[in-house]
Amino acid sequence: MSKLWLTLLALSATQLHANYAEEAYDATFKLYNVANSGTCSLYQRPAPDTAIYLVTTQHQMNGAKGDTSLLVLREPQPDGSYQRHDFKLTIRKNDQPAWVRHPKFDLAVLKIDHITGTYKALPTTAIANDERLRAAKPAIGTSFLLFTFPHSVESVRAGFPVARHVSFAAPPLLSSDVYPTFYADFPATAGDSGGPGVLEDPQGHPLIVGMCFERENHDEKVATEVTSTVVKHPLYLGNFIHGKYLLETIEAAAKN
Repeated sequence: MSKLWLTLLALSATQLHANYAEEAYDATFKLYNVANSGTCSLYQRPAPDTAIYLVTTQHQMNGAKGDTSLLVLREPQPDGSYQRHDFKLTIRKNDQPAWVRHPKFDLAVLKIDHITGTYKALPTTAIANDERLRAAKPAIGTSFLLFTFPHSVESVRAGFPVARHVSFAAPPLLSSDVYPTFYADFPATAGDSGGPGVLEDPQGHPLIVGMCFERENHDEKVATEVTSTVVKHPLYLGNFIHGKYLLETIEAAAKN
């Protein structure tokens, strides 16, 4: 094999390694409502389905006021800058949820027929089931990326999410049927809910291992002679729903 061919292969591998995170990052967006702000990600099922599926938490959707929320898109400009573009989503019809929720978990999927503006969506094959997760070979302590809007903060003030380094704080390859959620080690905060956790799969593409849905605290009850209260101590852990359940809920939304 020639040196030129080896060099091209090395460059190709480097490009793949750089792009897996960018692909998932580009499909992550802020979901905003006057009552709350969180994170969501967009997916597409195989053809002939042309719909876009927005994945976030049930508490984000349920806590939103009114019939609409805003999907914050990032519009590229000729000078290289980006401009925020708020695309209005219908989340309720006749006072009923337009989204589908998972029956057991804090997980919601909104089926969208059309989005006006610039966006990217990941294929649903990028979401990990148990088989895909095993192929990626994560272990306790393996690092992965989480894209979110902590306390609504944007990394660039045009709707760009913040990339956070996290690691598996529990065995990631246990059966998701028996253990549907897992802890990750990072300073979880408000706004992380709905964020996708992503690894690089064996082919260099993004693998969505799950979705962050809550931060973990230790509740300490403090009592005096005249009052009592609960002090929440952050444990610097986030709780994730395994990718398998994202796939289930997307399929349910497709039939809705």
